[in-house]
Amino acid sequence: MKLKKMVLIFSAAALILSLSSCNLPVANSGESSAEKTLMAIYVAQTIAAANAAQPVQVETPAVAEPSITEVPSQVSTPEPTSTKEIIHNLFPGEPGFISQYWMDTNTSSVASEKRAYGGDNFSNNFFERPFTSIEMVYHPDIDLIRVEISSDANFYYFNLHLYGKSPEQDTLAGNYGVEIDFNRDGRGDLLIWTTADGNTAWNIDKIFVFRDSNNDVGGQRPMRSDAPGYSGNGYDLLVFSPDHLDDPDAAWKRVSPQNPNVLQLAVKKSLFENRAVFMWNGWADAGVKDPARFDYNDAFTAAEAGSPYAGNVDYPLKSLFLVDNTCRLAYGFTPTGLEVGACLIYTPTPTPSATPTQPVCDCSSFRNYSYIDTKECCEYCGYRWAGTSEFPCYAPRP
Repeated sequence: MKLKKMVLIFSAAALILSLSSCNLPVANSGESSAEKTLMAIYVAQTIAAANAAQPVQVETPAVAEPSITEVPSQVSTPEPTSTKEIIHNLFPGEPGFISQYWMDTNTSSVASEKRAYGGDNFSNNFFERPFTSIEMVYHPDIDLIRVEISSDANFYYFNLHLYGKSPEQDTLAGNYGVEIDFNRDGRGDLLIWTTADGNTAWNIDKIFVFRDSNNDVGGQRPMRSDAPGYSGNGYDLLVFSPDHLDDPDAAWKRVSPQNPNVLQLAVKKSLFENRAVFMWNGWADAGVKDPARFDYNDAFTAAEAGSPYAGNVDYPLKSLFLVDNTCRLAYGFTPTGLEVGACLIYTPTPTPSATPTQPVCDCSSFRNYSYIDTKECCEYCGYRWAGTSEFPCYAPRP
């Protein structure tokens, strides 16, 4: 602004000089006092006019820049992705009459001792391991205590009872499943597998159904350990999932609305090819959780897996932990007892009846009851003993 002011003053002075030069002869360099006075007044007025033309400068206080926390963040909202609507035509009902069940080993009674007392047989693919690796921390939501099956016209229903909920999540927090052996040879053929999420309504979230496409589940010896050296790929064919919906009604899961410790599965009979004869068992798994490594006793040696038995050389659990399964139940047929992995249902041997003893007396040998003279014979023949000398035995009261 000062520069502009100086320019204006200089311009005014130049103008005055120009005017002076126009009014005075060149040869005459002298000026009268009146001319000098008029020029001084003109210059002063020009400078005043220049000052009046300048805008008033108002000092504006500096405004602090807002901090980062005061600036609203720019949240980018992703564009909604188009998802295909799933339309269900058939929903499961309520599991009805329990046609078959099995009581599995309940480890809760010795859980504080960090051990199992039974139910685990690694060599035969039976596991009772609701404990973490090494530290042997008990997880009640991995301790299967009962499994059940029922059915209606369209579905098979499986109820998996756990001893309790996860203490960390206050719900069932593991993976749960049912394994099906259609041809009863000890090799699982179908695996229904899900992650519990606390939902008490029938839903298909996080539920998967696998098949074994090359018949290698179980290795060389079904249910028996083939480790080390097993190279199979277990359940390798996905036939149902939330993203694999040839039939969106094929498999469902929920936590029982009546019991938060029960995981329920509903499987459409068409997924079983409408077979009514098979073997099945239940699973709870929060450790390996890998259907491609079935059977687990083929994937690990006994030393690698560890043992839940405190007196065992392989104790504590190591690579195979937080897993519990049941033996296999025969559905739709009477087992012979030779089925691989079958539950052994013991039938008690009938107790032979006592050898009949000789009668106390021959009732027909007496003329009538009044002639019977011993209490044993009197009562044996159906009379009433009085014990008097005259009439020791009486007829029964009407």
